[in-house]
Amino acid sequence: MSNNLRSIALCTIMALALCGSVFASAALSQEFQKTPVVLKASDVLPADLLQGPDYAVRATVMSDGFINTYDLDTYYGPLKVESTALLLKRIDELRALARIEQLKKSDVYMSAFRQAARAPVRTAEGLVQDPAGTVSDVASGIGRFFTNVSTAVSSGASGGNLLNSALGQAAYKRQYAAEFGIDPYTSYEPVQKALNDLAWTAAVGGLTVKASMMAIPGGAGLVLGAAGSADSATALLRDRTPAEIAAINQSSLAGMGVSDASIRAFMENPSYDPYEQALLVSALAEMTGVKDRAIFIDAAAAAFEEPLAVFLRVRAQLINLYSSKTHSVQRFVDADGVPLLLTDSGKLIAIFPLDYIAWTPNFARKAQTVAAAVKQMRGFSGKEFWVTGKVDPAARKALEAKGWKVQELAREKLARM
Repeated sequence: MSNNLRSIALCTIMALALCGSVFASAALSQEFQKTPVVLKASDVLPADLLQGPDYAVRATVMSDGFINTYDLDTYYGPLKVESTALLLKRIDELRALARIEQLKKSDVYMSAFRQAARAPVRTAEGLVQDPAGTVSDVASGIGRFFTNVSTAVSSGASGGNLLNSALGQAAYKRQYAAEFGIDPYTSYEPVQKALNDLAWTAAVGGLTVKASMMAIPGGAGLVLGAAGSADSATALLRDRTPAEIAAINQSSLAGMGVSDASIRAFMENPSYDPYEQALLVSALAEMTGVKDRAIFIDAAAAAFEEPLAVFLRVRAQLINLYSSKTHSVQRFVDADGVPLLLTDSGKLIAIFPLDYIAWTPNFARKAQTVAAAVKQMRGFSGKEFWVTGKVDPAARKALEAKGWKVQELAREKLARM
């Protein structure tokens, strides 16, 4: 049942792409693709992501026609990851863990560790609480979110006291995370333990961040998940406490014209840790001059688990990248709870970090439920659908029949512009 719900839900996005009149009966009778779609990891991921020192992506990838779910074998145990967006974050973390293990074998680290071991108390444990838990269900949040994109989800309590500042360990933890390009508040427990160990050894044993990085062959390594993040966002996450970051985010959102209620709903949403929140807000803040950015925050406030929060953060970064490359975005527009872009020339732009778009019966049926909302829009003269993954030929045919220009591999396309 949950798989079906997820498949139906994600069709909302594609329905927006098929806005205007509903599908003709001929379109509805097209041969549909069955889900889940079985894909090969080697066909959907670059070769350099398939394996690393401590992990390997299994050969078979399952897709519900929108989002891929990956299974990884890692040194720390099996790991299931929903969406390529979250996969990039986890691979960054796994690569960082491999580097940290190299550091722990160095003379610099061992000397500091022996010094720290003579300290009377160790307090590194619990520096950061697990805000969301690990991903374990193939049919989780991204799908359910798009089932009810226009329905607000009540937020829980604020993440609150995520860091223990004893002995300066919290600050060291943020510094190390910044050097490795990873999230110091991540829910992935192996990373939490590794960063806590480093922070304790630095604070108590005198291990400096500079000496640590020099002791690792090749430095911190390639960063994938938050690529394109502004230096200002990186510095903010490294140098500020969660409370300070929250205050800066709130001020930035208010400057964009986001209402107090919307700011509270977004900032108090426990699905976002301070890292994800800061990157999302930073991406929108960089879009100076773009109107109605509050529409995106209202949608983002409805996220109810970590995979969806990461998905929406990556979407904000893609939108910002599109805006900076084209210099054409005029405003956000709301299509039944799904934020789209309107350009100066009147084009309606739908851009999403979706993995594989298949032609399914739910795709067609869901189109009819949201077509009315999009049909009421005025002032657009063209339509483009951008997706970071691939589009099945049948789905492409349906899109193009409705006058949409389809752009696959959006991230690579934008990087070349």
